[in-house]
Amino acid sequence: MLLRSITEHVRAQNWTAIVLDFVIVVVGVFIGIQVSNWNESLAFEKREQMLLRGLHDEVAQNLADAQSKGDAFMVGADSARRVLSAINQAQAPCTDNCWDLVVDLMHSSQWQQLISSWTTYEELRREGLPSDRGIIELVEKYRAYSHQVALVLSVQPRYRTLARGLIPIDAQDAYWDKCYSLVDAVEVYHYPCPPPDDIVIDPVKIQHILEDPEIARSLREWTSIALVVAETLSGPQQELGNNILSHIGGNGERDE
Repeated sequence: MLLRSITEHVRAQNWTAIVLDFVIVVVGVFIGIQVSNWNESLAFEKREQMLLRGLHDEVAQNLADAQSKGDAFMVGADSARRVLSAINQAQAPCTDNCWDLVVDLMHSSQWQQLISSWTTYEELRREGLPSDRGIIELVEKYRAYSHQVALVLSVQPRYRTLARGLIPIDAQDAYWDKCYSLVDAVEVYHYPCPPPDDIVIDPVKIQHILEDPEIARSLREWTSIALVVAETLSGPQQELGNNILSHIGGNGERDE
């Protein structure tokens, strides 16, 4: 319709009408482009908000995993120090029942890897998001902490193999039954742990474990690592993660 009008005005050499038609065309195209850009911008913003909500959940999950592992390593570190204290005693550390020492020997041998998931964050970065640089800086700092802890935990401690190779199997079976649980993929080490009714721990065998010089050496090395890991996962890591959650906002919308 507009093209026919322009053609008629050209034939009639009505230049004023031609200019007016041209302006209408230009303005129409401009408005169309602006509306298209606005729609694209709105869709992009909605997608970013959706991904930020996903990132919020992702960080919360990583944070919960770090805290549960931090708690577990702290139990192990405390048990390791009790074992080392028993090793340093001049007299026999147990007589009739050595169950508590068995629990500490097993608790201190526990080891887990730290594996974080960053699928949503990596999707955000592929799309040039988040638009808030503060979120990127906080997440990258958190990931750097996680990476360092993961490197430390990438190899099983030697003490783990040594201790479990010496502890009587019936005592280990009782430990797994009484002192360990796995709930929703979270390992929990129970302390104190009630003694079983159906086994008797031979104090001579426990004494031989404690007198093994490799047990003491490897445990001293591992327990210092376990304590640092526990404090990192329960301290700086939690603070960083909570800062990310606060920055994103509870509804996945960035704080201004």
